[in-house]
Amino acid sequence: MNAETSAALLARLGAAVDARARLRRRPLGDTVAALAAAAARWRDDPALRAELPAAARLSPAMIAAVVPIAAEALDAVTMTKLIERTWGAGAARRPAPDGPALVAHVVASNVPALALPAIALGCLAGAAVLVKSGRDDPLSAPAFQRALAAVDAQLAATIVTTYWPGGDVAQEDAVLGRAEVVVATGGDATLAALAERLGDRLVAHGPRWSVAVIGRGARDAAAALALDVALHDQRGCLSPHAVYVAGEARGFAERLAAALEAVAERLPPGTASIEARAQARFLAAQAEWAAGATVLQGAGGTVIHEGEAAFRPTCGLRTVRVHPLADLRVFPDLLPTGQVECVGVAGADPTPLVAALRARGVSRVCPVGRMQRPPLSWPRGQRAPLFARRAEPLLEVER
Repeated sequence: MNAETSAALLARLGAAVDARARLRRRPLGDTVAALAAAAARWRDDPALRAELPAAARLSPAMIAAVVPIAAEALDAVTMTKLIERTWGAGAARRPAPDGPALVAHVVASNVPALALPAIALGCLAGAAVLVKSGRDDPLSAPAFQRALAAVDAQLAATIVTTYWPGGDVAQEDAVLGRAEVVVATGGDATLAALAERLGDRLVAHGPRWSVAVIGRGARDAAAALALDVALHDQRGCLSPHAVYVAGEARGFAERLAAALEAVAERLPPGTASIEARAQARFLAAQAEWAAGATVLQGAGGTVIHEGEAAFRPTCGLRTVRVHPLADLRVFPDLLPTGQVECVGVAGADPTPLVAALRARGVSRVCPVGRMQRPPLSWPRGQRAPLFARRAEPLLEVER
């Protein structure tokens, strides 16, 4: 991957902003239709399917599973509901309200296809869009732009996709300085450095994890949760790292371990680094010495049943902690503030927990089995997805 010069990239950005200006009177319904059609073409791109497993370090079977999930999020009905919820009934018949002329997205490498929601949300907001791809997926963004160009060349002209190595401060300052809004995902140090230079133009998404809670009436939830764990090899912020079980937690841990084995047969893990494998072995060995803990390991992952209730993220590689939960009402108190993105629920009504979960920084509550299928309306980081100003932190409950 050859990094583009700042001058060349700035010229492309200028052209994209000009293209955006030419579409300012265009009804949003036309944008919705084009994005949905492009998502279907992107989903069926044979070159993307062939090249993405090696780039993303995921198995071909995993890529075949997650590419359709990414594409289905750009559903025309869902996008129409989002813009009408944001800007009122009939929004699809009107142009986007005045907003940022250029939105830049610095997407992460851990999960492929993160460029799709970035592009879609920017276009629906009426902005030109820059996507700086992550190192492990430089393919999805340009593939989507090609798919969009095939159905709507004018809209595709408002999008710029690129890659440059992380830490190139001169490139970042030159390019990101052109945008009114910069949405960046990364580690704490990276985001702190960007915040110093970008100020309140930065929308930062730091490291986060997800958890699940299983009520007493959900004995069959293990298979659904195992899929949530396995998708993307547990790399994303929506991947569950812990599950709190009301009832017999040890039995659930055993069922979850068996379900992870079954999932691995059809969705085998991708290539993991030596460091990641060493961390997984160390975590399992450490847990085996903990009083009252049980470690269940197999080719499908690792399940650690332990009595300690406090949430601690695992090392990934399909590794999950199972905690007993005596009272569902105390569940939110066990979560650290600002670290948990999504809570998957089975066998319980989440309604009484919503206020407490919102206070903990949770942005999404959904059924177990759908944790890795976020709708485009997901208020990631408790922020409105279309850059609308909201005073209160947002949490979306999916039924």
